[in-house]
Amino acid sequence: MSYARAEQVQPLITTTVLSQRGSITTDPRTNTLIIRDLPERLATIGGLIATLDRPEPQVEIEARIVQTNRDYARELGVQWGFNGRATTQTGNTLPVAFPNQAEIGGRVGGTQGPDGAATTVNLPATIQAPTSAIGLALGSINGALNLDVALSALESTGNGRILSTPRVTTQNNIEAQIQQGIQIPIQTIANNTVTVTFRDATLRLSVVPQITAAGTVIMRIVVANEVPDFTRQVNGIPPINTQNATTQVLVSDGETTVIGGIHVNTEQVQQARTPGFYRLPLLGWLFQRNTVLDESRELLIFITPRIIRL
Repeated sequence: MSYARAEQVQPLITTTVLSQRGSITTDPRTNTLIIRDLPERLATIGGLIATLDRPEPQVEIEARIVQTNRDYARELGVQWGFNGRATTQTGNTLPVAFPNQAEIGGRVGGTQGPDGAATTVNLPATIQAPTSAIGLALGSINGALNLDVALSALESTGNGRILSTPRVTTQNNIEAQIQQGIQIPIQTIANNTVTVTFRDATLRLSVVPQITAAGTVIMRIVVANEVPDFTRQVNGIPPINTQNATTQVLVSDGETTVIGGIHVNTEQVQQARTPGFYRLPLLGWLFQRNTVLDESRELLIFITPRIIRL
């Protein structure tokens, strides 16, 4: 046998054309069928073997996994404080015995007000640094009244695309698998025994193609894209972001089809504010911080079969 396996053909011949007087054995080393039977049966068996022992066309399967990311963030914050002093040093003491001297307020710098004074409104842009900022400081000559204002703003955008293209070639009706990635060691301790196991984090394509008489290809497909996220490790072990699809499709030779897609869009609007004061007409923005976050994630999986005929 040149193309078929002798041990796979033997049961078919035995149950269909071999007579009760005939015998059939195989030699796995040379992939040979040894048949003894009546002459007319041998002619029929020879025709069946010629039909079965033919080269099967091959199929090249290409998958494309496209991941797109879009991020947008905008934040506007404000910090301001004031400091008022009625003391003998400034010459503006109060016209009563008690209280005769007073200090009030909080400063953006935090050093010119009463000891330990906090900023009056402390709502700066905090998404990430650096941010754009502008400050304004006003004060009297004797330091009796001071005003500090700092405005901070941030706007950031980002776009990214990851393209993964696993490709594998296999014979008709034969499963093929290809994968690339890493193995993550996971350590467990039980009964004072340390055990290390490995978890695959790989890009993997597994497919079984079936070529039809019309020149189309039926495919049972498993596509998995597993990526470790080292930014969120737990005890040194990263979680694994997983995207996978399992399906069966019919595709024409050389054509491309989408077998799956996931679209995730996250929008967040946040507001930090000073209770009550943010409602003041025209001045409300001095008592609040506004944040807008917009994240978009999209995953598309394409598959393309190509028949390779010998």
